[in-house]
Amino acid sequence: MKEFDQSRFDTLQRWAQDHGAALHPSLEVYEDDVTGYSLRVKPSASEALAPGFCAVTCHVAITLSYINALIDGPISRAPQNKEQRPAFPPQFMSSNPPHVIGRFFLVKEYLKEKDSYWWPYISTLPQPDRVDTWALPAVWPEDDIECLEETNAHVAVREIQANIKKEYKHARKLLKEVDFPGWQEYTQLLYKWAFCIFTSRSFRPSLILSQETQDHVLGLTPHGTKVDDFSILQPLLDIGNHDPTSQYQWNLEVDGTCQLICNNAYQPGQQVFNNYGLKSNSELLLGYGFILPVTDTLHNDYVHVKSRRPPSTLQKNELQDFLISLRPFSDPSSVAGRLRVFSQQDTRLNSLPGLSRIEPGLIRDLASAVATSAGELAALQHWAQGTEESIPTELHELLERIQQTIGAKVQFDYQRFKSIEIESADNQNQELAVRYRNQYEPVLEAAMDELSRALVPNHLAKLVKGEQ
Repeated sequence: MKEFDQSRFDTLQRWAQDHGAALHPSLEVYEDDVTGYSLRVKPSASEALAPGFCAVTCHVAITLSYINALIDGPISRAPQNKEQRPAFPPQFMSSNPPHVIGRFFLVKEYLKEKDSYWWPYISTLPQPDRVDTWALPAVWPEDDIECLEETNAHVAVREIQANIKKEYKHARKLLKEVDFPGWQEYTQLLYKWAFCIFTSRSFRPSLILSQETQDHVLGLTPHGTKVDDFSILQPLLDIGNHDPTSQYQWNLEVDGTCQLICNNAYQPGQQVFNNYGLKSNSELLLGYGFILPVTDTLHNDYVHVKSRRPPSTLQKNELQDFLISLRPFSDPSSVAGRLRVFSQQDTRLNSLPGLSRIEPGLIRDLASAVATSAGELAALQHWAQGTEESIPTELHELLERIQQTIGAKVQFDYQRFKSIEIESADNQNQELAVRYRNQYEPVLEAAMDELSRALVPNHLAKLVKGEQ
């Protein structure tokens, strides 16, 4: 790591420690050739770290979020006056959602530079003038975004772009109308930067705040605010990179703190990882700007298929989209998919012919759409909950309709995907997009191949019987 960068991170650690945070004494921040600034066990450490060690402690006093905009300062350990003046005018605070206010507050603190309480943290973040170090796909140049056409990521990028544009235009207009000091400095570039910082580095409050701390911060918010209406930046703790196989837990028992407990062993010189959860490569690309490569022991390639039902009709715990996996969900390398399917307790449906790569929720969703009677659905439910290996005769036609429907959908998406030709990758964004496409395509191909092999016997059987 360069001397200047080392100095910045040393300052961050001293500042964090002064306010109740800490890095394990055997860990250090270093610059990795692939993952950038990361955490590792010091190469000079005398021994490995055994499972169960506390890698990082972050105190609520150094966190940055919408809550800080409400009080225009850090969260104190002592009770705070809810009437304290917020960071922005009342009209701005009441007319924007918490996540937008949080982003504008980050911009406000950035503009204050060394006068900001959070400057030791902000100075270690990717800086706004180095767009290539922080830009997520939603804020890429248009030529780069076009490299994602006909993929899950491209659809999501367009939705996110529209939201960013609308949010920024509305919020900045309010600052201008009240002649907020320095309103001209709140540029679209800085808002996009703040969006990317929060998207790629923040945490859900319900996961990283104790109930006591949640009650305290919600006491500062307007009536009706929910704890996960905003997200929280945790300095120092957010340096840890993602490994979907790493085991961890949050310890919230120490007053006002969140501790990252690592349940893997790490040797001297080895990078220490966090785990961002069960996210596909499409989600990692959109939210963090990277994807995981395919190996024999791990893949993270899934195609998302939206539920045919409108979001407003879904129950609280019902999925809005479903996954198609590169490999069968039962394959040990399908880590994220296996855990997601296991939580649905529907694994039997993946043993149906041609459907080992199709998420059970999607099978059920389509079954309810193509079933010709309640009896078919009841028979499917009975079989899924039982232990019988053979598929009852009364399910054969329903199964074939499900296979045909999914097959038609996948083939349609594949043809549209293949209609896009990328002549060359001219920068790092486009190179990332091409890698994503190269891993996206085999998911569709594998699903089509398995479904076609399952449908051929059905078709031959009908020919033998003389059916059309």
